Amino acid sequence: NKIGVSILVLATLLVGMVLIPAVSAQEEKDYSVTAEEAFKHANANMINFIATNTSGFENWTGASIDSKPLELYDPTGQKLYYQFSVLKNKTLIGIIDIAADKRLGQTVQLVLFEPKPFDATTAMNKSREIAKNEYPEGEIKSTQMVVYDYPIVGAMTIVKDKTTGVEHRIFVDAYTLEKVEDKPATETEPGIWSIYEQRLKNGIDNNLRHWQKSDELAKSIEQAAVNKGVSINAAVTEENIKKLSADITKSRTDVEVDLGATVYAQITSYYCGPATAKMLTEYYNDENPHQTTIYEMMNGVAPNGVTNSQQLLYYRSSNGMNKPDSFSTTTVSFAGAMNEINNGGPFKSGVPGHARMCRGYKISGSNEYLRIGDPNPIYFCVPYWEAFGSEDDRIYVRS
Repeated sequence: NKIGVSILVLATLLVGMVLIPAVSAQEEKDYSVTAEEAFKHANANMINFIATNTSGFENWTGASIDSKPLELYDPTGQKLYYQFSVLKNKTLIGIIDIAADKRLGQTVQLVLFEPKPFDATTAMNKSREIAKNEYPEGEIKSTQMVVYDYPIVGAMTIVKDKTTGVEHRIFVDAYTLEKVEDKPATETEPGIWSIYEQRLKNGIDNNLRHWQKSDELAKSIEQAAVNKGVSINAAVTEENIKKLSADITKSRTDVEVDLGATVYAQITSYYCGPATAKMLTEYYNDENPHQTTIYEMMNGVAPNGVTNSQQLLYYRSSNGMNKPDSFSTTTVSFAGAMNEINNGGPFKSGVPGHARMCRGYKISGSNEYLRIGDPNPIYFCVPYWEAFGSEDDRIYVRS
């Protein structure tokens, strides 16, 4: 009997050992988005933006999307976006970044207008070249295009020291082809940070719901196109937009407010705070102070950026913006942005190491976008649309 009991116990344990991995495997979910899915989302949303007269898309009629996206990764190694080029008359007029992972939230993450072009192959080659020079005995593990300082793109090479086993990351900016130091962003200095981890702070379950709803929106637009005999992958003609507009908008009402505040480029690499304050000063006070004057009033010390506390010195000063009740907050919400904009108030919108201006918002189905005026010169003072969820702080302007 003892032998029989022992065999039974052993058999039970063996079954358990077999079942546990099976259960674990079932719990693992695939949150990835294929390039084919992303292409459909890019096309459907471009049609939606044009059909709903979204700011910035006025000249996109006749445009088409290149079906071969650039895959962008996070510095953590996580696949981040499929970046699609929008072409009109063979000229690059825009970029649409589609989430490559459903946990990022809504499908359209970023739309850039009149973007500065870059060559990914050249950037990756430069990154590998620097890696080989700095670690001649090292083993190159990978090279990827990454969003290293959202929304700025570069190349990242990981090289392993064969002696110590330590892995090093080499970043090269895609636009300048200059090496970027692998140091974290701070409140006053740009650096390397993870937009993937930032967006997960919105809550994975919440993000998954947003992705699902934006997927449903894209499929409804695709179905409307099929019903009208329109290919969503073809160039968007004015005739086809007329065919689709009624069907696209009949089941919902899009809301958009864009206050139109002027965007200025920062005149030094550390003047994003003063440049943003200049935009807001012109909007609120109809004055146009020099960025250096603003920087000095913020007690800036070159070549460093300025903290929110320093920026508020200018916002509140009677000799500055003269908005004494202005305040900074790390509590950011889409409802808060809507409230400010609806009350005629653009505000400072911060991401790690960088200040921008938010001047508007858009709701399309369940998709939530902010209209960002970024002082980084690579954006040519053209505001872009970004999915809500990238910010980590704001300054609200109050009299």
